[in-house]
Order: sequence, then structure tokens, then C-alpha cells
Amino acid sequence: MSQKKFNNAKIVVLGGPGVGKTAFTVRYITKRYIGDYDRNKEMMYTYKISAPKEDINLEILDTAQNTQEVCNKHIKWGDGFVFIYSVTDVDSFREACRLKDIILKLKGSETPIVLIANKCDMLSARCVTEDDGASLAAQLDCPKFDLSVAEGYQGVSEAMEELLIQLKRNFVKNLTASAQSGEKPRSKLFNMRKVLKKRIGRSHSDTF
Repeated sequence: MSQKKFNNAKIVVLGGPGVGKTAFTVRYITKRYIGDYDRNKEMMYTYKISAPKEDINLEILDTAQNTQEVCNKHIKWGDGFVFIYSVTDVDSFREACRLKDIILKLKGSETPIVLIANKCDMLSARCVTEDDGASLAAQLDCPKFDLSVAEGYQGVSEAMEELLIQLKRNFVKNLTASAQSGEKPRSKLFNMRKVLKKRIGRSHSDTF
């Protein structure tokens, strides 16, 4: 994000197959739940959030392929990330752990992220514990949301709201850092001019 105001952001939804990435994205945008999707189809969604001061335009990438090359490309593109795993699928949790290593390497530890433990309504099929999820969230230094995309909109909305808060905080931090780095060279130049003026003044007084 290189703009002066926080009015757009790129969000990437990542996770293993069948964890509910598309269901999560569509639930957030439309508030509806549709459970049948093509797992191999990647989609880009645009969504506008009406805000009091200025609208925020989101590009949300619902990923399908998690090969190393494609995953790296997606992570480099995104500003913020939604990591989703299913509490009923240990392999999906392992995939989330793998993605954690990639994003920390490519983006660093201050990247805006939310971790979603999906399908929490399926209690009898659960095989990933809450402690496992909490440990991963701690490694990512991000909040974790235990929810069921199928059962409601509120948890999805709260997770995305938290991600937007992180994105705005990160944006302001980067903008401030950029402004400060731009001020330093000007300050040094100004000081140099003052020194030169003093030297020139002394030279003139010595001459006359």
C-alpha cells in the first residue's frame, strides 16, 4: 500500500483444501453461506466497506493452489492474511503451520494476520485441540477465532474487522516511518546550509 490514506487493501485467504476459504470469503461479502464450491478454482473478489470518513476498497484473493511458487507469489502480493484450518483435519493444521513459516520468512513478524479455526460446530469430529491452535497463534503473534462459517456471520465479521484494524495500524506505522525518513535528509541539508552561510559570513568579515 503506497497511498496517503488507508482506503484500499489486498487480503489473501490461505489454507489447505476443504477448510472453508471460499465459504469464509463469500460469507463475509454476502452474509450468506454456500457450502458447495470448486476447490481448484481461485477467485478474486472486490468489496467496498462504507466508512464515516472514506470508503475502504478491498481486494480479497481466495486461493486454491498452495504450491511453494504460487504461495510465495500470493504472500508477496498481499497486505493482510487470513489463515484458515479445520479443527476436523490435522493435515489442514499442518498446512497452516507450513504457511506460518513461509509468511514469517517473506513478510516478517509484524504482518497483519488472523488465524481461523473453522468447523468448531463439529465437536465429535474435532482432532485439532484449542491448545494447538493457541500455540500457532502465539507463533504468528496474531489473534485466533474459533468459529463455524456454516453457522453464522458474526465470527467471520469480527475476524475481518480485527484484520482491518491491524492493516490500518500497519499502514499508519509505515506512513509515519516513511515521512520521518524523508525528513532526515532535509534536516541534514538545512544544517549544512547554515554551516556554509556562517563560513561565508566569516570569510566576508575577514576580507573587509
